Amino acid sequence: MKKLRQDDPDLVRNEYADESRLAARQSIWAKRPDPQPLDVVFDEIVRLAPRRVLEVGCGRGQLANRLRRAGLDVVATDQSERMVELTSALGIEARVADVQALPFARDEFEVATANFMLYHVADTQRALAELARVAPSLVAATNGLNQLKEMWDLTGRDLGDRELLFMVETAEELLRAHFSEVRTIDLACTVDLTAAEMRHYVANSVAHRHLVDRIPEFDGTRPVTASTAVFVASNAA
Repeated sequence: MKKLRQDDPDLVRNEYADESRLAARQSIWAKRPDPQPLDVVFDEIVRLAPRRVLEVGCGRGQLANRLRRAGLDVVATDQSERMVELTSALGIEARVADVQALPFARDEFEVATANFMLYHVADTQRALAELARVAPSLVAATNGLNQLKEMWDLTGRDLGDRELLFMVETAEELLRAHFSEVRTIDLACTVDLTAAEMRHYVANSVAHRHLVDRIPEFDGTRPVTASTAVFVASNAA
């Protein structure tokens, strides 16, 4: 079987063709202790007091809707037509767009936000250049190299391909090529997962669902690493 990388365009297209797999994977994070990463993202965006905000990789539109209800002018994009449809249904201006070629003018927004999606981009530098072009500030959440490591160890999955992606350990260096100031908010923690929860997560991953039967039966829960950080990057006026 061909090994699929997280930044493989075909994988990303299939993974987010509908909301069901995303919702299934997100369900385990209800067990994560506060603060929740997207709560931190929301607070950081509001603190910057922008007039207009661009969210790329908007998913089902929850963050965009929350920002809109806070009084901000929000435009959302996603490569998935289904995700754009769901976000538009919330009353948010949303369109299909590729972060590597954004259809917006220079400095059209005060803040851009990209959460748990830049590791899916084939050309990270091009995407960051586009984000820096359309907004002087970026708030971005991402996962680390050891995200869910204990679970993936049970399946035998090799996590080595993460080292070249936009991850907690690589994000600051990647961002500094495009933004003069970068601040990191570390949100590392653990979550306790049952065998059934692990299987549910793996079964809803297009690239790795073939590994689901490798999760063994075990009693109770096991602690699993949740490696996450929020990055706030900006260019001085």
